[in-house]
Amino acid sequence: MENSVPRKGAIPAIQEGLTKKQVRDLADLSVQHLLEEGGVFAAAEALAAMEEFVKSVRKDERYIQYLRDELAKHHGQLRTNSGAKIELCEAGVTYDYSSNADWRLLDAQIKLLSDHKKQLEERLRSIAPGRIGVDHETGEVIEGAFKSSRSTYRITLAAK
Repeated sequence: MENSVPRKGAIPAIQEGLTKKQVRDLADLSVQHLLEEGGVFAAAEALAAMEEFVKSVRKDERYIQYLRDELAKHHGQLRTNSGAKIELCEAGVTYDYSSNADWRLLDAQIKLLSDHKKQLEERLRSIAPGRIGVDHETGEVIEGAFKSSRSTYRITLAAK
């Protein structure tokens, strides 16, 4: 059976996975259904629960090790019937440059500049947007920073 995105109100039979386009189409259809039929609060809670579930499973060391063991049986990679590629990889690679004197000097300069930038940003935030302030120590005239945001929502799942 093909994994096509259904028309209105039906859920696809997902037997072999979904492509990115099918996921996007399914998400679009789901949002359209919510706009027409309601149930947005239940959907928000269910999505948050699914995100927490996915995050928990994907970081579980038992799951990761089992998946790696299974991939090793397939020479380190596998392509599913829907076209997804699952492969072994090394992630989170880090380097320690601290033994290099030039790097240490640059790192110290960057930290100093970052601290100075953070202090300036705090001063600019303390002045109302578009207003002018004077630094009493230096006499410098500074203008308050404009801020922007986007309206969204937050959901917090119960811990127990």
